[in-house]
Amino acid sequence: MAENNQDTEDQIFEAASRIFQRKGYAGARMQEIADEADINKSMLHYYYRSKDKLFRKVYQREMSRFFPVLFKVLSSEDPFDEKLEGLIDTYYSFLNDNPRIAHFILYEMNQHPGRFQQFIKEKGVHPPDSFVAQIQEDIKQGRMDAVEPRQLLVSIVGLILFPFVARTMVEVLFELDEKQFLRFLKKRKPFLVDFILNGINYRKQ
Repeated sequence: MAENNQDTEDQIFEAASRIFQRKGYAGARMQEIADEADINKSMLHYYYRSKDKLFRKVYQREMSRFFPVLFKVLSSEDPFDEKLEGLIDTYYSFLNDNPRIAHFILYEMNQHPGRFQQFIKEKGVHPPDSFVAQIQEDIKQGRMDAVEPRQLLVSIVGLILFPFVARTMVEVLFELDEKQFLRFLKKRKPFLVDFILNGINYRKQ
């Protein structure tokens, strides 16, 4: 029985994640989540008494998946050019597998900044200090132009995320269907590596 309860709870959770990612907190309805999970609304309320409680759990999981992907690569001991390539590869794979997650997180982050601040505080989320130290050392050793590490990191993440967040705009402006958009992303990965490294005049070790 306990296993069945866990299966049902997991089923509800995954259904809620799909609905929240498609419609956000404000647009999602508990009846939609129940329908997506193929259960009745009474059972949904038995496991999760409120939409807010269910959303918080979904939000925390998606945030916990989103940031560690970034920070794990940033904290590695690889040279910056290899780290950059690994970061782009990792994030493109992650976002391809979770196409709505970036838009969901950014939208909810802006709509409810207090919820985001609470998550950051509770989880102790922050960019690894080793990344900043690496950039400063590379500058000192003459391997790249003098850049502010935070500006560089924000620029890298922004360049990675933009096509996913603005997918509709990219597809419409360049008249791309789904297959063409995916090919566009595939070509964009090596382009980004070269673009960023050239932009800071990076010299490989």
